Amino acid sequence: MIRQFLSLTDALTTPKPNYILYIMPCMCVKNKTWTNLTQEQIIEYLTKELTISKNATSLSQYKLKSRSDPRQSSTVVGVVGTALICGLFGLVLLTDIPALLRHMRAAVTGRRELLWRNV
Repeated sequence: MIRQFLSLTDALTTPKPNYILYIMPCMCVKNKTWTNLTQEQIIEYLTKELTISKNATSLSQYKLKSRSDPRQSSTVVGVVGTALICGLFGLVLLTDIPALLRHMRAAVTGRRELLWRNV
């Protein structure tokens, strides 16, 4: 019998319960785990056995994983975004191609004056 009702957050944050816990093993169960244990030992055993690791919850596991989205609209938005980013990088690279060719021609021919030509 519990003398005081606790919410879930109170139970998780309260270091030592302030209520009396009456636990008695069932007579029909042959495994009498809690016989000859004090209340503190029973509480310690229960908290040790029932505590869930923070890394084992599905919330913490899904924070690290990407989920797939099978909707067609999300696929279209992803493809359009990728095309825009690739297009911008491609535009920057295309504007540098004449300068790259000029540097390559100057390196091959040994004529350094080709580097400063504005063509």
